Amino acid sequence: MLKIAVTGPESTGKSVLSAQIAEYFHTTEIPEYARTYLQNFKGRYSIDDVVNIAKGQTRLIEEEKSRHPQVIVTDTEMTVCKVWTEYVFHRTPHFIEKVLREQDFDIYLLCNIDLPWTYDPLRENPDINEREEIFHLYQLILNDINAPYGIVCGTGEQRFQNALSIIKPYIR
Repeated sequence: MLKIAVTGPESTGKSVLSAQIAEYFHTTEIPEYARTYLQNFKGRYSIDDVVNIAKGQTRLIEEEKSRHPQVIVTDTEMTVCKVWTEYVFHRTPHFIEKVLREQDFDIYLLCNIDLPWTYDPLRENPDINEREEIFHLYQLILNDINAPYGIVCGTGEQRFQNALSIIKPYIR
């Protein structure tokens, strides 16, 4: 089984790229659970909400793995939750840290901030300086856990082809 995690800051094309990769490999993408959780959310989310989101994302990933597809593609995973809690709350709950270190993705595709930020009610960081800081947090975390990753750049088909060139060495 080839396990691909698409990760990175908000508004970097993760969902589009995940769908393209899943289609390319004739598999389903694992959606971003945070969107489901926060869709009808009222008020400000808490760190406990991010833990609940992390648990929901983990459950979706494990359910897909249990189906034994040849390839799984997930639109976000624990690096997103770690960055989120670190950036917003300046700490990471044990559950997120534990799952992050136990993840077993073959390759992480870190989406660069070279796409323009677009408004979405669930997005919070349009400032380019914040986006750069958050992108570097992803790099630090991926390096800290010794995760194999490549940075996906470009737009449209070029971005997709860049992602495929990162994935191809991991195909068994």
